[in-house]
Amino acid sequence: MSPDDKRQEMLERRSTLPESLVRESSSTVLSLLEGLPEFREAELIAAYVGIRGEIDPSALVGSCGKRVALPVILPDGELEFMLAAGPMASGPFGTSQPEGGDVVQAADLDLALVPLVLADVSGNRIGHGRGYYDRAFSSRLTGPAPPVLVGLAHGFQVVPTIEPRPWDVRLDIVLTDEGILRPEPPIGED
Repeated sequence: MSPDDKRQEMLERRSTLPESLVRESSSTVLSLLEGLPEFREAELIAAYVGIRGEIDPSALVGSCGKRVALPVILPDGELEFMLAAGPMASGPFGTSQPEGGDVVQAADLDLALVPLVLADVSGNRIGHGRGYYDRAFSSRLTGPAPPVLVGLAHGFQVVPTIEPRPWDVRLDIVLTDEGILRPEPPIGED
């Protein structure tokens, strides 16, 4: 099955999840996140507002004792992160993003929560197919660099293997409602 077919199949499965299950799974994942040493040590993190059945970490904004930046999709197709100052606005593809605030450079983040459609046990990820996060964190393709990338998923979204493409940026950690996955070998040691 092609990556696009796998993506479509998983998007359809995820979009049928009851809202109550998504809330429960998101709460479980956030509890696991708060126990990670990488999260406890982080001061500046990136989160996102979940859509269509995604694990939703938006509850962290204003409640976790950290500065939390949210993604903004720019008109040129690039992704930036912003410390929201004011209301949220509708963004492309049904997303919610800050209307304004202070821009944060990706390299200044200590930890970034990354949405995904599929992940594998090696930390490879298939996103929604636009490459926003891969471009935002492309500096990691040449070696270890901040931030720590944590993929958030439902347990059924983790598969044994995904064939990565040259531009795909691996995750350091994958958190699901079933537990914590730390890919081996650690990023930068392969």
